[in-house]
Amino acid sequence: MNTPVPPSDAELPRRLNLKDFAQRGRELRGSVAVAALARLGASLHAEAAALAEMRVRWELQGWVRDDASGQAQQLVRLRVEGDLPMLCQRCLQTSWHHVDDTVVLLLVDQEPQLGAEELESDEEAFCARHPVDLVELVEDQLILALPLVPMHESCPQALPVQAGEVQAEKDVPVSPFAVLAGLRKPN
Repeated sequence: MNTPVPPSDAELPRRLNLKDFAQRGRELRGSVAVAALARLGASLHAEAAALAEMRVRWELQGWVRDDASGQAQQLVRLRVEGDLPMLCQRCLQTSWHHVDDTVVLLLVDQEPQLGAEELESDEEAFCARHPVDLVELVEDQLILALPLVPMHESCPQALPVQAGEVQAEKDVPVSPFAVLAGLRKPN
């Protein structure tokens, strides 16, 4: 049995014709170093040396199907997966987020006007008139899969209490205005 060898970062197609890829029913899979994804790296919370050791996995699969009118449609499915360090917005410590995201792209020659049908579809229309950089496509999907506000489910350490902040009793509700007054600095 011949098992395909995943391409290394240097071998990843920088110009991939997605329509041809789908038409031929091809599949590719591999991994890429997080350090090679500069835009993604700007959202992460780790030293450059640590990012160089991290990798994310990806899979790309293409196929053709007929739509309701019998027209051939080319599609690709992209799956990205990895564990990424982000800054928890609650405790300001590193929080690891597992990303496992899949998107199905309907390949079109020009961007469609988004009507109700396109907005409700499970597939995203993707303009594939020109070849794409596979690394950029993987990076785009990883960025879209990141949480908007990264936080631990439960922070590993107690949150810091600022000097002068009064702890309220559990049964007594605290007015948000009282909290704001406590934050005000004297002139």
